[in-house]
Amino acid sequence: MDTQELINSGDLELYVCGVLELERSIEITKELKKNIPLQLEVQQIEETYMKLATGLAPSKNELELFDRLQTIIGKDTSVEIVKTRPNYLAWAAAAALLISSGYLYVTNNDLTDTNSNLENQVVTVQQDNEILNSEIENVKSVNNDYEEALAFIKDKNTVKVDLAGQKGFENSYATAFYNDQEDVTYIDVSGLPEAPSDKSYQLWSLTLNPLTPTSLGVVENSNSLLRVENDNASQAFGITLEEYGGAAGPNLEQLYTLGVIDQ
Repeated sequence: MDTQELINSGDLELYVCGVLELERSIEITKELKKNIPLQLEVQQIEETYMKLATGLAPSKNELELFDRLQTIIGKDTSVEIVKTRPNYLAWAAAAALLISSGYLYVTNNDLTDTNSNLENQVVTVQQDNEILNSEIENVKSVNNDYEEALAFIKDKNTVKVDLAGQKGFENSYATAFYNDQEDVTYIDVSGLPEAPSDKSYQLWSLTLNPLTPTSLGVVENSNSLLRVENDNASQAFGITLEEYGGAAGPNLEQLYTLGVIDQ
């Protein structure tokens, strides 16, 4: 159906009055968004309604439109244009009925835009809630980690091990917290300088007789306590600077810190 056929079909009047089938109304709404002549036709229908609302009789070029509107609101006879008070009242009543239906084209578009905005706001709120919930979970996780670390440090079997800076790295230091009843060790490496981008610090568990190093993995620069898995019978700890990603054995020339556990 082309533009003129749609205008002549009477669907636009039904659409504006809100009595057109939903499926057809959706089709017309889509067509109106891209069809200027149809928008102008709908605007003319709205202007006629506004005249009805203010008690004005239609102009000559609105008679055909008035007849179609009259049919929609249930009138069976045409109206002769006579400027009398009863006719004005009849027009006003008809307009009031149409306007009260709440389905004017502009209103429909406003409601559609409002619903779209509300849906967008709901999506935004949901996204904000998801972010907030994620942040809450992160805070809970940090608090749990902190409480776990604090309980570990305060345990009577936990010993503090000071890792002093070695030759050439005298200003470096670290602190380990070791508990031979647990399979973890906490390490504070805040006293180490920033590692070069192509290097990594590596933590070693040591037994002394004979000297045997066991890697506890790469440690990143951090101001927080780091939790490290350690099921070794450690007697000392050392930290070396290795190629990025760590090494199979320690580079003793890059031994930054070393500390022995008091027996």
